[in-house]
Amino acid sequence: MTTRKIIAFLTVLALATFASCSVESENIFNMFDDVKITFHNDSEYAVTDYRKYNDGDSVHISFTITSATRDMMKLVVDSTIGTGGANGKREFTLNESQRRSYSGRLRFKIQRDGRATFRIYALDDKNVYMGDGYKSVTIEGAPSYTILADRKVYRPNPNKPELPTFYAIGKGKAYTYAEGQANAADIDFGIYSQIDQTQGNFGRVVFNMYAISTETNPYPAYDLSNWEKRQTLFSAPVRNASGGGGLFNAALVSSSRIEEEAKKQTINQTITSFNEYAMGLNAGSMLYFLTPEGKYGAILINQSTVDAAGEDYLSISTKIQH
Repeated sequence: MTTRKIIAFLTVLALATFASCSVESENIFNMFDDVKITFHNDSEYAVTDYRKYNDGDSVHISFTITSATRDMMKLVVDSTIGTGGANGKREFTLNESQRRSYSGRLRFKIQRDGRATFRIYALDDKNVYMGDGYKSVTIEGAPSYTILADRKVYRPNPNKPELPTFYAIGKGKAYTYAEGQANAADIDFGIYSQIDQTQGNFGRVVFNMYAISTETNPYPAYDLSNWEKRQTLFSAPVRNASGGGGLFNAALVSSSRIEEEAKKQTINQTITSFNEYAMGLNAGSMLYFLTPEGKYGAILINQSTVDAAGEDYLSISTKIQH
């Protein structure tokens, strides 16, 4: 057999094989057409495709799901969270009268900023996916708080007056002592430090913070007597609040959740006075606060460290209600 004939034969064989495979393969774009779902606009809180809500608003997802030829044994509600990650699955079993058609309503309140997408799909008697009607609904929690990450607030150094050692939460800005009096109406706290005298951490810097309104100025080298005294209050530190599953990231996800968690603490302090490194403001510790305007929030200590010039500072992130 000549080379040309061999090539022709192989081409015909390949085409035949491809044709036979294509006949046997199921089209993934219509293999779940048996299940249909309709989202109903049946209340003032309903969403049928996409809708933006404010923090604390009620949400209704009303739906009817049907299967034309096969029994649905279970329904699964699958959702994401505002950051795009999975929020888990909830499933429930249908009774005999509901296996070809079921209508229901999901009710909840918005307590997370950002988008979340909901799918409702059916499973058969073998727990095999039957379809979701190729539909979903997306809700969006409108921004209800402000987050400002990785701000630096320095340990005061009388020989380095250019170091920003005071911080205004609402402005998201640190100020030097020279800038402080003119901006005192916005400044919520300053940083000061002590030196650990205990064995194991001897000589380490222990960070503390104080509101300008505190009775005794813990750093007398900076005279605050003529400053406006902003009345911001703080809680005692909450430990181990960082990380993906920590309080700061996982729980404080809306204005209402920030307030809910803050009210679990006693917020009445104007100063911390730690003198041991392990008890000071270190990475992972968090303080709740209440501003004079009545806004709740939280300060997360990302790290206590030094810069390239050897100056000690706190890296902080804050969340505050709008």
